[in-house]
Amino acid sequence: MVIINNGKCNGCKICTDICHEHCMDIENNLITIRHNQCSTCGQCIAICPQQALTWDSVQPTAFNKEVLPSDKQVDELLKERRTIRDFSDRKIDKILLEEIINYGIYAPAHSFDFRAIIVDDGKIKDLIDKILMQVTFRIYNLIRSVILQKIARLISPVLEAEYLKAKSKLSVVVERNTVFPTFPSAFILIIADKRVPFSLESAQYALYNMNLYSQTKGLGCRNLVGNQGILNKNKSFRKRLGLKKNERIRGMIGIGYPKFKFKNKVQGKKMSIQWNGIQN
Repeated sequence: MVIINNGKCNGCKICTDICHEHCMDIENNLITIRHNQCSTCGQCIAICPQQALTWDSVQPTAFNKEVLPSDKQVDELLKERRTIRDFSDRKIDKILLEEIINYGIYAPAHSFDFRAIIVDDGKIKDLIDKILMQVTFRIYNLIRSVILQKIARLISPVLEAEYLKAKSKLSVVVERNTVFPTFPSAFILIIADKRVPFSLESAQYALYNMNLYSQTKGLGCRNLVGNQGILNKNKSFRKRLGLKKNERIRGMIGIGYPKFKFKNKVQGKKMSIQWNGIQN
């Protein structure tokens, strides 16, 4: 939790001004925090000029602007980032994995009430693949229906296009009989209480931080949005992980050293942009 050293505090009130949870008060130059309302975002720690605020008494350090990346470096980083589907068999050091996960807590989020489970055991990875393949077979058998394809064509050309893409991809997965062409070194699962608002969205922010930091370490990630829902419904898998009744997997990635290295930046891709909505 956020801890105050009132001996360092000079009562400037900048922390109370920036606190978006409005859980900090100052009276007679003494700050108090209603910890039951604090979202643990760390804004107050980051902005205090006296470094009077800490997280669990761990002293903050000032930013070194000389090591911040340039816009050109960020351009390289973001355009290099891609979902990785093929991994080498090189293992990731466990200390590095824990370091990567801890960067997730720096993401902007509504909730930080997470815990992470690292799965690097081969038997559990095989179990994940088996569970996902069972659902894949059911979906594949469903979309092979000629009637469904005709319905998709009648409803929307966009729906038909998505239908055909899914059918093509699933046919390859079914043929090789495994969801993963090569297994990642590990899976990272973000666990949260389902009753916490926006925990699903917050988990995606955390995973994005992990994804980017992994990239700087020469690692790649496969985003597994959607698969978490399948695993959440499997009672035997939940028991194997030791998930509590109200806990859910809110985010999931596969992480490892890429089998292939991308060489080129894709240039020219642009998002459709409109200013101020519909124009008259």
